[in-house]
Amino acid sequence: MNAPDLIGKRRRACTAFRRLLRLVLGSAALSAVSLLACSVPVFRYALEKWPPDSYRAVVFHRGPLSPAQQALAGELGREGLAGRLHANVSLQTVDLAQSPAPELLELWRKLGTDVLPWLVVRYPQSVRLTGNIDSGPLTGATLKPLLDSPARREITRRLGQGDSTVWVLLEIGEPKRDEEIMKLVETRLAYLATVLKLPALDPQDITSGLVSVPEGGLKLAFSALRVSRSDPAEEAFVKMLLGSEADLAGIKEPILFPVFGRGRALYALAGKGIRHETIDEAATFLIGKCSCQVKELNPGVDLLLAADWDQLVKAQAGADGSLPTLPPLTELAPETVTISGNADKTSAGAQGIQPKTGNLWLAVGLAVAGLVAIGLFWRRR
Repeated sequence: MNAPDLIGKRRRACTAFRRLLRLVLGSAALSAVSLLACSVPVFRYALEKWPPDSYRAVVFHRGPLSPAQQALAGELGREGLAGRLHANVSLQTVDLAQSPAPELLELWRKLGTDVLPWLVVRYPQSVRLTGNIDSGPLTGATLKPLLDSPARREITRRLGQGDSTVWVLLEIGEPKRDEEIMKLVETRLAYLATVLKLPALDPQDITSGLVSVPEGGLKLAFSALRVSRSDPAEEAFVKMLLGSEADLAGIKEPILFPVFGRGRALYALAGKGIRHETIDEAATFLIGKCSCQVKELNPGVDLLLAADWDQLVKAQAGADGSLPTLPPLTELAPETVTISGNADKTSAGAQGIQPKTGNLWLAVGLAVAGLVAIGLFWRRR
């Protein structure tokens, strides 16, 4: 066999090997994911196991901060106001006189100001959003509204008391349109509360600590909350919501955000996208079984909230299980889809679930067997 024929044969063999390798490893990965699924609904596992990502508070200054400025910046740290409120924010001070990192220097240049000290609040690094939540001189008057607001406290209260999801409607400021959308949302949520069913909790998942409430302790509870874009108390929260996706700021329509877990907004439904079908899809996902994927691979952005989530979870676990439910509505919206609840269907969902040992070894065994088969195939080639 001449050299070109030999090279061609080797290339074909290598191509076949790579295809087979991708097939086996892909099949093993899919098998492992399905085997690692647990019975805890997505919204509940997120509340139990997903700590919220930290927003980044960056304070630019040049030269040492004065004692008063140090104390003010410290309010954004663990020992300050942010720590006392349990807000998910981290502090970074940047001295422009000390040759800061290029990316921080570039951020400062884009601000286009010479006022110092200057505060910039950015999204968590994990979501890779480039916009700023807030930007302005570091003053005491701006700190509390940045970390907390009435609407965010209400979201925290409802999730802490057992709501599966709080559906936040960001109003457009046109009463007729806002009322129309709110009625659609409330009516559909009331309907879904009557037809969707939570998956039954596996006793092994309870024993292994994947959920802190006993079997039968979970209840389906949806609620809706209106937020005005023009409310000065909600300025930081409105900016946060509108910046959570790249194109939301330019939408002049009401926008709906399903918020679950420890204050995670799933994704935005805007204008004509707020329909029965899209609400059903989001609700069915959130009450479905989790599939043990890491949080960052799931849709959504964590919001900046002031809440001691660990304590709220413990309080729920020690409660009598009576969670709030939607009040019944006399007139339901016309049905456009049929929802069965899909209580046994696996949905994308949770992070760090401990697999059942037998299932894990089965998945590993399948992967090893596939690799051995590939090795034998390669030797024959």
